[in-house]
Amino acid sequence: MSTATETWSNGVSKLYDEMAELIEVQGSSIHVGYWLDENDRTPLLEAINRCTDVVVGKLELRPGQRLLDIGCGVAMPAIRLAQRTDADITGVTNSQWQVNAGTQLVGFAGLRGQVRVELGDAAALSYPDDSFDAVLMFQSLQHAQDRKQWLREMVRVVKPGGRAVLTDFTAEAPLSSQEIEILHGGSMIPPQPVPSILEEVRSCGLTIDEAVSCGDRIRPSYPAYFERLTRMRPALEAAIGKDKVDGQEQAMRHLLPIYHDKIGYVIITGHKPE
Repeated sequence: MSTATETWSNGVSKLYDEMAELIEVQGSSIHVGYWLDENDRTPLLEAINRCTDVVVGKLELRPGQRLLDIGCGVAMPAIRLAQRTDADITGVTNSQWQVNAGTQLVGFAGLRGQVRVELGDAAALSYPDDSFDAVLMFQSLQHAQDRKQWLREMVRVVKPGGRAVLTDFTAEAPLSSQEIEILHGGSMIPPQPVPSILEEVRSCGLTIDEAVSCGDRIRPSYPAYFERLTRMRPALEAAIGKDKVDGQEQAMRHLLPIYHDKIGYVIITGHKPE
């Protein structure tokens, strides 16, 4: 790993270590929600659960199959998927706080031994070639400084014929230099248009079976986040301090309007050729 890449990776790790308990605003699932249409009034946490179900449902896992969840957070999608499919799941994150919190949540869910949360690097996975039946990269690719390396590693560890599902943010309008700087400050790479993403995925060895653009379905996540943060603020301040909550809100007030106005979302399903 180059010095620049290592520095970037350490920045991502630091970001999530510092966020820590603030992921409670999203029910500890660090991804967007999914709404059915403009009239859908589903609360944020249930919309986040729905997004989990939409994305992980495309894996079509069977009992006993092995899944690698790359960028697993505190394992909330892995827990939900394991309970529904009885699959064996390994999650990898570069945040030690997430490893500790995720391992505790797995135990509380009764999934010890079936779901594991491990510290690792998505650009240099420690697992052998062809060792998983399926792989998932759920809203983590935006943190990859070398996106192709992450994708190549994802393809390397899945078995021939195995399914891969990933989500990515997509460019819907040009970003200003100031907006790009804000994204970089959050350890996020500016998104690409959907055709560029699909070509990048194919170039790393994955056959694409489906690509669903759904920016309009996830866009309510951003105002809903602030509504929930406001409602939770007294409890969060009591638990972790006003300064930390203020810092999170300030960062999100800069970041999320960019995603709301200019950035979409795609869910990609593919497989590794036999």
